[in-house]
Amino acid sequence: MKLSSPKHPAPALGLIRSRLRGDDGVAIITVTLVGVAVAGIVAVLTFNTLRNYRESQQERQIGEVLVLAETGLDEGIFELNDDNEFATTAAMPLGLDAAAEEAWVRAQAASLPTTAGANGEYVVVKPEGTDVLYSVAYVPDRATAGGDIRVLKADLLVEPPTPGSPFLPTRGFASSGNLEIGTSPSAGIHGTVGGAHANGILAQGGSATISGCATAFGSNDFAATNPPGCPPAVGYFEPVPAVEPILFHSLSMYDMCNEGVGAVRAGPAYSGAETPARSGQPCSGSLLGVPSAFGWSRSGVNWAYEGGAGVFFVNGGSVDINRDSGVGDAGATIIVAAINEDTLACDETTKVGTVVGGDVDVAGNTQLRPHTSAGDLAIVAGRDIEIQGTADIWGAMLAREQLSFGGTPGANNAIIGSSPCNTPGSPVSKNELFGDAAITYNGGLSIPNYGVVNPVWNVSIDRWSEL
Repeated sequence: MKLSSPKHPAPALGLIRSRLRGDDGVAIITVTLVGVAVAGIVAVLTFNTLRNYRESQQERQIGEVLVLAETGLDEGIFELNDDNEFATTAAMPLGLDAAAEEAWVRAQAASLPTTAGANGEYVVVKPEGTDVLYSVAYVPDRATAGGDIRVLKADLLVEPPTPGSPFLPTRGFASSGNLEIGTSPSAGIHGTVGGAHANGILAQGGSATISGCATAFGSNDFAATNPPGCPPAVGYFEPVPAVEPILFHSLSMYDMCNEGVGAVRAGPAYSGAETPARSGQPCSGSLLGVPSAFGWSRSGVNWAYEGGAGVFFVNGGSVDINRDSGVGDAGATIIVAAINEDTLACDETTKVGTVVGGDVDVAGNTQLRPHTSAGDLAIVAGRDIEIQGTADIWGAMLAREQLSFGGTPGANNAIIGSSPCNTPGSPVSKNELFGDAAITYNGGLSIPNYGVVNPVWNVSIDRWSEL
């Protein structure tokens, strides 16, 4: 049988062809849509990548300039710990708001030399007389217009020097100025060590005597009796460390504060549950009570010791001691700051001081023993110490300016007057043992927190911020 093809295609085949043509269109559309989506994704990814790159570059630049600024702060702290008076500009004007403060700092930095650092430059701005430090950083450098500039501000924490080994006195009386000794044969400086030194004139009143070395930078009435093996009797200068009451603040158990009728606050060495003061910041601790509860009284800036036990830091004023202390842990060490500790001065040329308050007056026949925690330190005065008649005081007595004794203060004493200056109108005008006054020094005394000729305070950053 002969087969032949039909005259017309079967309907099914046309439907298949039609569908194939429709599928081709869908595929094209699908491929197009997928391509658009992929392109969109690629574009978004590319945009994000570029944005992230730009942000990364910006963050890197910000990081670089902040690192530079921090380097400037580090340099300033190093300089301040080497020299507490370090400054690069005059004092900053008072009352500036944040914007004016930043503008002032930038203006100061613009006039100071830059220091090259990694990828940029920086300038340290330290205003005179303030506990604040600034650092201005420039990337790529200060001369480039439109460069990145950052200003960091650091509030400084200034603390007293870290106490070293206790000071061991080698003389019964050491004076940074003149010293005058007694008028009678019994007057003088005695004991197995004895000894006296004056960086001025060492004068003999009457027939007073000195056991041990007797030396002076100026004239010396005791030169003929200066024993062999001692330094030269005249022309000999011996540094006398400055007496600064705040250096002893870390020993304080009780800060005596001029608040209302008087307040007693926890000192740095207070051992109770209340918050102690930070060393070098008197009266910053918790309130403990009124003076009478601790063996003291107060009238204005005049304080009176009335038998309390402990180490006491009087934060500005003068002190009368007319009551006996106990001994050991019942003893008392008394440290008195001047009223104007922040502004006082000594003119080395005229020998005139400007100290206000800080005096200690000890009544005759008074007994005082140092508190156990303060070693052999009995009294520290921000200005003068005056002892009326014979008192029984064991240990070291230190005065910023002068000391005057009218009797024999105790069985073992080391006396130090650290300043050649005298403040006009102060109770004592010269270092002296008058009349038949005598002191005995047998050695072995130990004075904590003392002995650095030029003490440098510890400076660190308390907190910092970006202006």
